[in-house]
Amino acid sequence: MLSAPSQVLVRNAEQFATGRWLLVNPLDAQVFRELGNKQLFGYHQYFDIYQHACQISQSEHHYFGAEYPCEQKFDGIVIYMPKAKEQAQMLIANLVHCLLPGGQLLLVGDNKGGVKAAPKLMAAYAEHCNKLDSARHCALYGAIPDKPAKAFTLSQWLKKTSLSVATQQLTISFLPGVFSQGELDPATRLLLEQIDHVPTGQVLDFGCGAGVIGCYLGKLNPQAKVLMSDVSALALYCAEHSAKDNGINAQVVASHGLAAIQGPFAAVYTNPPFHTGLQTDYQVSEDFIRRIPAMMSAKAPLYLVANSFLKYPPLLEQSLGKVEWLADTPKFRVYRCIK
Repeated sequence: MLSAPSQVLVRNAEQFATGRWLLVNPLDAQVFRELGNKQLFGYHQYFDIYQHACQISQSEHHYFGAEYPCEQKFDGIVIYMPKAKEQAQMLIANLVHCLLPGGQLLLVGDNKGGVKAAPKLMAAYAEHCNKLDSARHCALYGAIPDKPAKAFTLSQWLKKTSLSVATQQLTISFLPGVFSQGELDPATRLLLEQIDHVPTGQVLDFGCGAGVIGCYLGKLNPQAKVLMSDVSALALYCAEHSAKDNGINAQVVASHGLAAIQGPFAAVYTNPPFHTGLQTDYQVSEDFIRRIPAMMSAKAPLYLVANSFLKYPPLLEQSLGKVEWLADTPKFRVYRCIK
């Protein structure tokens, strides 16, 4: 089913019928079929939609990465409004260089998701930004950039932060749009405070974000083979920089759930996601709990932290047996299971 922002684009299909157009971070892949333009391209910072888009439309038209190559040029670009406004600013700063002269830059999104800020976001690049359509509780804004834009480099948006976690000092890199940007979220801190031993062997940081957990594991045991996975290209970019800055020899893998991950693992650690954009979504975490035992070595521990209201213990018991509660606060709980 098409997302509401994609439905707004389909309402305006004639806008995208001719010329080279780039859709940025679409919430669904089906929109590429619905719009039908053979010169329609996709830029994805989320691996699940990227994979699906490659399957149902021309795979060579789709790109996955933390930044888009500025040498590519388009008649028009549509950015789906991200949850973080600073991520929208970063995308615009990048993609304004990918427009042909007179090209259109559009922003589409849920009214509750910040899209109404489009005129302010576009102000540095265009004199005028107009609302083109409004439907499905969404809006579509457009502008034709006519002001000089500064050269874009992703490194200018990267921020490094020193974090003190239990017994370790970590240097973590953050980009806009990456979970818990610029600070250590309390759930992850609570999880790491329960870990005093990391086995030698391959260990998994699932849903790694900026790489805090993986770097902590590598610091505790430099002999461990740390694998960090995430669906976000921005997170993976940060995790790679974090691992390098902390001297961690880690493998960083783009994966939707466990699809691109290979075990066996001597231990697994996660603060799993339960949101997709603005929507609550437990599917990835629940699938992870069901499938991870097949990737764990005998006697391998799984450490998982989650909001207290999430009903993970029954799923953990079904998959791995006995569940230990290592920590329990009004907001978070840390669970451990041994295969």
